[in-house]
Amino acid sequence: MNQQILEIYIPRMLGNVTQRFVKQCFHNLNIGKVFYIDMYKKINENGYPYYFAFISISLYESEFAKLVENRIRDKKIFHLVYDSSNNQYWELKQHISRENRTTEPNQITSLYNQYEKELLLQEYELLEKEIVSLCC
Repeated sequence: MNQQILEIYIPRMLGNVTQRFVKQCFHNLNIGKVFYIDMYKKINENGYPYYFAFISISLYESEFAKLVENRIRDKKIFHLVYDSSNNQYWELKQHISRENRTTEPNQITSLYNQYEKELLLQEYELLEKEIVSLCC
């Protein structure tokens, strides 16, 4: 039987979460066995610790595992509730390695045409002058 591997990224996890807890959650929820986990600790703007993680999971042959895998691949995101009594969940995203990421800086599309941009710029300049006159 060919075992499915799911590579995910979790951008934010509570600061008290351990690797052991993460592994237990994926097992207990019948998703799969975590065989690789790389967690990085950060401090948020309020001074509280949190983690982000890269995880590799060997998926179980369960309906829920298939659902999670399909949602992440199709919708690019899945909210995994791991503690329903406290409404705690992780945002699971498909991990794409750096070498496989595409960067297309010129592909940014604007909601405004050139005329609307000029009007916005004029409005900005008027507001800037008004702010300066109020401050000085």
